[in-house]
Amino acid sequence: MGLTNRRIHEGTNIAAAQFSEAAKWIWHDTQLKEDVYCDFFDTYSYNSGSLKLLISADSNYCVYLNGEYVASGQYPDFPHYKVYDEIDLTPFSRAGTNHLVVTVWHYGVSNMSYYPGRAALRYEILNDGEAVCCSDEHTLSRMNPCFQNGYQKSITSQLGFSFLYDMNHEDAWKNETLAGFCPSILVEQDLPMHCRPVKRCTVGEPVQTDLLKAEESRHFLMDLKQETVGYLSFRVKSAVSQRMTVCYGEHLADGNVRRKIGERDFSAEIVLKPGENTYTNYFRRFGLRYLEIFCEEPIEVDYFTVLPVDYPLKKEKKIFADKTDQKIYDTAIRTLQLCMHDHYEDSPWREQGLYALDSRNQMLFGYYGFREYDFPRANLLLFSKDRRSDDLLSICVPSQNRLAIPSFSFYYIIAVREYLLYTKDMTLLDEVYPKLVAITDAFLKKMENGGVPIFTEECYWNFYEWSDGLAGSIGSVEEKYFDSLLNCLLIMALEAMTVISDFAGAERCYEESVEELRRYIRSHFYDEEKRLIVDNDHSHSFSELANSFAILAGVLQGEEAEYAAEQLCTENNGLTPITLSMLGFLYDALLKVNQEKYKDYILKDIRKRYGAMLDKGTTSFWETEKGEADFDNAGSLCHGWSALPVYYLNRLL
Repeated sequence: MGLTNRRIHEGTNIAAAQFSEAAKWIWHDTQLKEDVYCDFFDTYSYNSGSLKLLISADSNYCVYLNGEYVASGQYPDFPHYKVYDEIDLTPFSRAGTNHLVVTVWHYGVSNMSYYPGRAALRYEILNDGEAVCCSDEHTLSRMNPCFQNGYQKSITSQLGFSFLYDMNHEDAWKNETLAGFCPSILVEQDLPMHCRPVKRCTVGEPVQTDLLKAEESRHFLMDLKQETVGYLSFRVKSAVSQRMTVCYGEHLADGNVRRKIGERDFSAEIVLKPGENTYTNYFRRFGLRYLEIFCEEPIEVDYFTVLPVDYPLKKEKKIFADKTDQKIYDTAIRTLQLCMHDHYEDSPWREQGLYALDSRNQMLFGYYGFREYDFPRANLLLFSKDRRSDDLLSICVPSQNRLAIPSFSFYYIIAVREYLLYTKDMTLLDEVYPKLVAITDAFLKKMENGGVPIFTEECYWNFYEWSDGLAGSIGSVEEKYFDSLLNCLLIMALEAMTVISDFAGAERCYEESVEELRRYIRSHFYDEEKRLIVDNDHSHSFSELANSFAILAGVLQGEEAEYAAEQLCTENNGLTPITLSMLGFLYDALLKVNQEKYKDYILKDIRKRYGAMLDKGTTSFWETEKGEADFDNAGSLCHGWSALPVYYLNRLL
């Protein structure tokens, strides 16, 4: 099954440079505030040789050298697993004195990709390995005068804060004309430092846009012509100082960008100065296709767009005989890449969160689409750093959110097994195996009379997929019950752990628990009349997902599995339909029963579902087949789990 015989990790952090003790954690003041921006200024002399910048910050940074943009983007991490970047400054440096300037954005409030730490920056510049500049109490700093510090305007609860930037307060500090700076203070903290485990994202040339609307030179609507992820960038002229609101979105279902959806607000604000205004925000990635601008007074637009931000990947060239298959495949590949930046993302527009279910699917698809292994490895490693008293995984990592989806911890175990089978990289187990054992033991300890009940406490969400009866609810459950899905998933996870333990050379046997669970599920959830597995013990609902799981977990075998597979392929079967996020499990169940028999059905189903999205002009695949109308008009039109055709077109064609 493996696509490579590699047995040692070829990661980017091999022989990485390390900080010296002279490089200190610093900040501008001792006041701990949220959603603030701080500027730092330093100089160094350069004649020849190689220059490397080591840098880490809480929460995000942007580096300029001699007024020129160099890099941005702190890797999402934990305080107990702090990551730094190693950036080549040689191409940006000049003979003589060089000006290093860094702006740090400290979020301070947990979101789906941020675990709060102390506001701080640490950096060091090495010239052929010798330190020539580092952060300490002599580094000059100030609060940034352009960003509205403490604004705390939320885009979504998952994404976190937007921004307000005032062009009137810009000065020449990037070129040593300093105002408002003073020596920094030391931040007393000792964090374990690790070099970024993946490549840095690339920033591309401005996207060419089509102007769809220009009303009175105060209201503009731009089409980027395809789903894009990037940094907002513009040059406009204004006769007066005025506020400009920039809205972004994936669709124009109402004729305009849908800025506000419930409590969400997909916008940023810029206060323009009189004259020319040129600006790029290198902190906040937008996932979008459309930009809409509202101004108080007329403006002249030179350009208004985004700079695309992409994770560097080599796409596997695939040629299909059928044009529809080719377009589906190419769109799925693009969807997958749009959902990869610092880590896997579910939706680049609405959340940008790393979920165990979503990322398991994205890893599996990526093994065929990119044959790239450092990225999935880094994500699996990041999950292992999550710390909870119950030993499960948090809903997203890195995050301080105490909410957990119990079933998602199983997908993490399955993802590690698949990584090992595809890469033969044993080194990952040294760091993640204890976490896998802790997760497994947490569920086995919860077993009662042969099965595992749902989680009833407030911090759990018994979610399986976005369908009736399987979406669960967030918060405490009054009555404890058992369902077939969680117990089938536990079997699948235990079988994965058997494979993983064999890789690790560990003597752990789960066969007895697996057989006990199979007997429990058969006795509690098998309906003799329908010859199918019921979802749970307090309702009489049947779903395509539960019966797909039952086949994959070996609960349904032989003729019973064959009958269930037939039902899964029958229209109007009376079962709760499966959704895009879990569709792969249905396909896998069919292939397990009879690959030759169901191959054509799966290909036809993919063409039907994904062809329907293409017929509506999509350039990336949706979160659900309802598109933007789902979730009260908040459906994502680019979702990583929907890149499924990459895997199955490769496997079946």
